[in-house]
Amino acid sequence: PPQQNNELLLPACLAALENEGRWLRARLPKRDSSSHVPALPISSFDLRKSVPDTMTMTMALLRPLLPLLLLLLSLLHNQNVALVSAADSSSGSTTLQCASGWTKSSGTLQTISPEKINDGYCDCPLDGLDEIETGACAGAMDGMWAGIPPSFSSSSDDGVFICPQQPTLHLPPSRINDGICDCCDGSDESYSNASCPDVCDIVLAEEREARRKLEEDYALGSEGRQASIRQYQQWREELQAKIKMISGRDIVNLERRVEDAKQALTKKRFGLWEEWALAVDEVLSQSTLKEILQSIMDVNKLGMFIVSLCQLSGEASADQVVDGRCLPLDRASLDTGIMWNDDDDDGNGNLPSFHIFDAESESIANYADKLVLRLEGKDSQSDSTTRGRAAKKSNSVKRSHPEPDVDDFDDEYDYHDDDYIGDSGDYINEHDDIQDGDDDGKKEDDNDTVKVLLEKLPLLAVRDVFKEHGRALLASSGITDDNADKDTETEEEKEDSASEDEVSDNNVDPMALSMARSTISKRLGNIDRGETSSRSAARFVAAVIEKPSLVTEELQSLALMTMYHSKLSSEDIAEIIYTLTFPPDQQEDGSEQTCSDVRPWSKWCPTVTMIDQDGGKSYPPSIIAAAAERRCSQRGDAVGVCSGEGKEETDVEFPSSVPDGYYAYYAPKVRTTADDLSSFFTAMDSMRISGDFSIAKEVAEDLDSKLESKRQELTKLEKELDSSDVSKYGVDGELFIMRDSCHKIESGKYEYEVCIFGKATQRDIGQKGGGTNLGSWDKVMMENGHRTLKWDKGTKCWNGPVRSTEVIVTCGRATKILSADEPETCRYVFTMESPIACDEQFKVNNSL
Repeated sequence: PPQQNNELLLPACLAALENEGRWLRARLPKRDSSSHVPALPISSFDLRKSVPDTMTMTMALLRPLLPLLLLLLSLLHNQNVALVSAADSSSGSTTLQCASGWTKSSGTLQTISPEKINDGYCDCPLDGLDEIETGACAGAMDGMWAGIPPSFSSSSDDGVFICPQQPTLHLPPSRINDGICDCCDGSDESYSNASCPDVCDIVLAEEREARRKLEEDYALGSEGRQASIRQYQQWREELQAKIKMISGRDIVNLERRVEDAKQALTKKRFGLWEEWALAVDEVLSQSTLKEILQSIMDVNKLGMFIVSLCQLSGEASADQVVDGRCLPLDRASLDTGIMWNDDDDDGNGNLPSFHIFDAESESIANYADKLVLRLEGKDSQSDSTTRGRAAKKSNSVKRSHPEPDVDDFDDEYDYHDDDYIGDSGDYINEHDDIQDGDDDGKKEDDNDTVKVLLEKLPLLAVRDVFKEHGRALLASSGITDDNADKDTETEEEKEDSASEDEVSDNNVDPMALSMARSTISKRLGNIDRGETSSRSAARFVAAVIEKPSLVTEELQSLALMTMYHSKLSSEDIAEIIYTLTFPPDQQEDGSEQTCSDVRPWSKWCPTVTMIDQDGGKSYPPSIIAAAAERRCSQRGDAVGVCSGEGKEETDVEFPSSVPDGYYAYYAPKVRTTADDLSSFFTAMDSMRISGDFSIAKEVAEDLDSKLESKRQELTKLEKELDSSDVSKYGVDGELFIMRDSCHKIESGKYEYEVCIFGKATQRDIGQKGGGTNLGSWDKVMMENGHRTLKWDKGTKCWNGPVRSTEVIVTCGRATKILSADEPETCRYVFTMESPIACDEQFKVNNSL
């Protein structure tokens, strides 16, 4: 009709003519070469293949003939149907072949059986040849499917049409030229009679804005991601260069310098050892010192002399007992070359073993190091390695009775006497006993030599008397009145109570009472410490005495050097020697000791000297004899000894003061520079670490420290380089720019925070610190081009799983958390946008 748009109708007619030919060829059965199939007048004619000028001219010529073309098309279609019907009647059945896919290149050629032709199901989606009369293949006109029009060209490999201005809108062929406008610019209806105005500006306004933002975010984010990758690569290169420099230059140079410094220090050590050996020889070569021991040259007496030195030095100063061992004996052993194997002293009856230092076969440097520790005073510090077993034995002390009440006197009045209790400065209970010991608190030892050394110590009886009375006094001072029980006491109990009350009601100044109790408690602790030292020393001395090849001079040298290191005054040395020479009478019948028994000096005061029959010399030498005379004059003021004879235990009177010599106990004194003995040890006292040695030692230690520091730095850098793979820094190191950064979001009443390489945390809004641990950094995962950051092993939920966190990352110009959710109990999922996700995969996925 004239009102039709001829320019649209004419191409449609031409396309219909072409399809008629294709349809007829597919429907007619194959014939031999003699058979004649009428040629279609416009078969395979396609105006699209004509150049624009030719197409315009052709359209101009054919436009007047349009009514005739429509009539021709109708006649031709009727003729084709008749031909097919005649062929069908002659053959009985017919089949057709068509492509199985939407494009010519997709799918395979398939044969359609007669029963599937015009059955209402489209088997040939490309051209619809099987459903010409049903329209099942859509887009039909008068029940005829025109197939994919000649004007259709697929915009993608999967045979779909993509709207030019809507890249995300993909149309199947059935929706092309179907009379419905799908694309906003009508490009899908170019060869239909549908009128499609261009409404893209309206339809795509919001989409274009979102698209514009997406493109801009990607551009900026991609630039940020690339910057992070460049930083990561630069960091790795610098790290590798630093590792190479440290391992190939710094450490090599330091190793060489350390070796040179150690060799220089070894020479200094050898010089120190030689100087030390000369000083020891100088001390031991003095005849007067040897004569001091002339009267006790018996090996057992020499052993008791050494053990007594350890006992008194331990009482005099806590610094002389280290981990229960006698420090003077340890130092004297080093002086005389006795090297103890401490691990052999197991405390089970096996005496410690030792060997004599041999400068030709052993390391002088190691020996010199011990001398340096000695000179620096560091050998007096507790060493868990070399003194571990001795410490275990000294720690076997247990408290079997309550601590005496001292009314916190020291804290209130800052009162101190000359005694010192314990390495920690605390009071030591006078009732402390040794585990598995006898009633006197002395630990039993199965070795006979050890028993002899301990049981016959010359000053043991004095200590026992003071301990007995001191304990009784402290025990009595702890008794208080209990008026509530007075009415129920018997007459005998009242008499005992009255006797006890006299202690506290004897008009004694409370301050003086506290001072007396403090002094007694401290001195009892000093005695216990001295006994601990003596028990340890006895085992080591016994090991030397039982040495098969023992030479008495070796034991004598050990005794003299122990005397030097004990730092005891000449009066205390003289008292030990004289008491060993003139021991107190021993009670054979087991009766209690008499008054004279607990005052050992009564056996040799006034002092006596002896004459050596061979050399005609008197001994002990005058220096010791003079010291003994001074000691005799000091012992005349003993208080408490024998004053309690005939009294009952309940007749104890608590003293208002505890002077030196109370119950015959005199605290040992430390040797001073004015002491007569000090002059004999000048060579040892003058031993110092030279400035050159100190400098060489400091240089070696400093270089060794630097070398160790460099090695640790190298290990750390190598570990950091090894861990800087995709599991930590992500693909190409994209996470490098985010390292150690934290990001927060508020959701509901909580604030959530995730820290890259750190922790994920949940806090109440406004809470400054703390919070619930949602997991520690685990890894970054890539799956189908999407990134997920993971934190795990958080705080366990009550009656639930351990908390964990996932962060799903998408592309954005800046890093920020967009949302927080808990889809499952204690499993937290956040969404985040960040430049790290602006990669090529994101670009492809969004057609950027």
